[in-house]
Amino acid sequence: MGWKIVDTNSYWECGDYVKHTRTFTPGDFGINFKACTVVNSVGGAQAVLVVQNASGLNPWILQKGRVVFESQSEGDVWCAESTLNPGFTRGCYAPTVQKGTCATLDAPRVELTIGGRTEVAYGDYYLMTPPCWD
Repeated sequence: MGWKIVDTNSYWECGDYVKHTRTFTPGDFGINFKACTVVNSVGGAQAVLVVQNASGLNPWILQKGRVVFESQSEGDVWCAESTLNPGFTRGCYAPTVQKGTCATLDAPRVELTIGGRTEVAYGDYYLMTPPCWD
């Protein structure tokens, strides 16, 4: 799966950014990544691996990415290798799965491989899809 621009709104729920240890050097902030869940008003949900290049200096090669989400509903995806330039944020979007309104969702798990090292981040453990919040 390819990488796309990330444009969040109130339907996004994300875990905290994790710093990828292969990319942090003195004076450079490297790569941050996190797991997000995106829901829609008709019971669809998808997970996204969000990657931010906080470096002011270096582009980084994202060797491999993976999103694990609602696996029994085919919500997983492997992300294509890509170069992420300084200051850019991109997302690898898993397929949308239909869970119905008011469904409890699994927490997304994302993996990011840089420099041969794979690291993991997790999203929230559950999320009730709209219109349950009303």
